[in-house]
Amino acid sequence: MPGEKHKAPEKPIPAALGLLLSQLGTDAALSFGRKIAGFGISPPHLGMLRWIHANGGKNQAELASHLGVVPSRLVVLLDELETKGLVARERSLQDRRSQQLQLTRKGSRLLEKVERIATAHDADLGSSLTAPERETLIELCAKLAAHRGLTPDGHPGYGRRFAASRSNRKLSKPSKPG
Repeated sequence: MPGEKHKAPEKPIPAALGLLLSQLGTDAALSFGRKIAGFGISPPHLGMLRWIHANGGKNQAELASHLGVVPSRLVVLLDELETKGLVARERSLQDRRSQQLQLTRKGSRLLEKVERIATAHDADLGSSLTAPERETLIELCAKLAAHRGLTPDGHPGYGRRFAASRSNRKLSKPSKPG
C-alpha cells in the first residue's frame, strides 16, 4: 500500500548457552517429575534411591556429601522415603552413632520401575540427535558440570554451593553509611 513503511526482517537473537541450558533443564526436570509423580517420589528422591542402591550400608553423612545435599534437607527426604517403606536405616555395628542406609524390597522394586521410565525419558530427550551427537552432548555437559564442581547424581538446588552462595550474599551486604 502507498505510504506504508516496509519493516526490515527481524534479526534472530543469538542463542545464549545459559538460557538454553536453563530451558532444557527445566523442561527435562518438570517432564520427568510428572512422569514419576504417580509413584509418590520426586527426582531428588530418585537420586537418593539410586545412590543407596549402589552404596548400600553407607551412612547419611556419606550420602549428603556425595549428593551435595544440606544435611537438614537430606533428613527430611530420607524420612519421606522411610515413611513410604522404600528405605531402612539400620544402626551400624561398627559405630552405634551411625545409621546405615538400605533399600527395602519395596524400594528396590520401585527403583526398577522408575529406572525404566528414566531410560525412556532419556531416549525421548535425545530423540532428535544422532547417536554420536548424543554422546558428544553428554560429554560436553559432563565437562561443564565437572568444571562447576557439580556431582553427576546431585542437584545444585539442594547443594552446599547454593546454601553457601546465599550465605555469602547475606554477609556481603553493604553496611549502612554512618
